[in-house]
Amino acid sequence: MGMEIWRESISSLFESRPRQRAAEGVRAHVEAFFLDDFVLGTGYCNSIQDFDRSPRKLARDCMDGYLLQFYQYGKSEPRAGGAEGAAGPGDLYVLDLAQPLATTASPYGNLNLLVPRHVLAPHLRQPDTCHETVLPAGQPLVTLFRDALTSFYGQVGMMTMAQAQQALRPLLDLAAVAMNGRIGETHATSVNLARFAQICRHVEDSLLNPELTAETVAAAFGLSRRSLYRAFEPFDGFAAYVKDRRLHRARAALLDPANRHLAIATLAQRHGFANPEHFSRAFRDLFGVTPREVRHIKHQNARQLNAPDGSCWAHWVRQVGRQGH
Repeated sequence: MGMEIWRESISSLFESRPRQRAAEGVRAHVEAFFLDDFVLGTGYCNSIQDFDRSPRKLARDCMDGYLLQFYQYGKSEPRAGGAEGAAGPGDLYVLDLAQPLATTASPYGNLNLLVPRHVLAPHLRQPDTCHETVLPAGQPLVTLFRDALTSFYGQVGMMTMAQAQQALRPLLDLAAVAMNGRIGETHATSVNLARFAQICRHVEDSLLNPELTAETVAAAFGLSRRSLYRAFEPFDGFAAYVKDRRLHRARAALLDPANRHLAIATLAQRHGFANPEHFSRAFRDLFGVTPREVRHIKHQNARQLNAPDGSCWAHWVRQVGRQGH
């Protein structure tokens, strides 16, 4: 496909800039299966590409999920430099689509699984700090997940939707295990992984409740406050975790057309921020744009984001990515 067609096709996920001249052309291909809340697919491109997810793009698409990638050939590395962040063949490359990105990929072929945050995050020990994580190809858990996902991709075209959805659940368990690292001493905290997932789901369900506190959550699960605080240490504490999730929920509310008539201060209060200025500062610190800019960008791009062109795979990627909480 031509360069402009390629850039339009990939724009649902990334802002892209091929390094080669337009006259040289770009050979690229994307194939995807849409499985309710998930997207599974492969892609290849013969051009060196710069890929970005800028703060303004994050505000435009409000995608709140994870992109799990396995490069079959080629590699991706952060433009800021450092070989430590480079993902090569067989590595599990984790991207948080709610966080900024600036990478360069060599000519590549890869296998991709797009998962909404609300599906995978409750099973992860550090759901908001795994962006641009590279898990080496040689790790047994990575190998297990890669082989299972590759096999699933080879068979999914012959499955019913119900069969595919049933098979995805254990695949996501494998992904979580690989991302969480070794089972055992890595999870030897005061709260085990299963219980922690329950707590995160409880927090998500109670996020807009003003009585959501460390004390009420600890009491609900029969834990000491110390045990609860230790469980949330990787997220800078329980209060920081709740604040982060409320900001994500507030961003989704700002982009919801049903809330267009509500003042930003009203939405801030509904999401646990009594002080609008504090809300705006916290929002900008997390997303790189202000709540007002998000609402303006949404208004300017509403027609593009809601285009009912079901034949365009990029449209469906946008919709899947925006279904998370």
